[in-house]
Amino acid sequence: MSVTVRPVGVVVSSDGNTVYVANGRGNSVSVIDAGTLQVLKNISVGQRVWGIGLAGRIGKLYTANGLSNDVSVIDTSTNKLVDTIAAGDGPWGVAVRE
Repeated sequence: MSVTVRPVGVVVSSDGNTVYVANGRGNSVSVIDAGTLQVLKNISVGQRVWGIGLAGRIGKLYTANGLSNDVSVIDTSTNKLVDTIAAGDGPWGVAVRE
């Protein structure tokens, strides 16, 4: 059975070159080149990624994963998952302060 991906959140890098899309029940984040609109990579994260936040100065992207009750941390220089943080019951949003 295939999963219908429904984008639920978007952030854009400060230079405007990269777009990050939270794919909801797709349990992933898409990294998109803003100039060509090509998907560069799909990064697997926790279950039901709802919220997304970008800390551009430190090169980290955070996702709130509602069904796995955690936050994924992605290094934006490598586009790799680098950490998972327990977040309690049903996180749905991320706020980033730089």
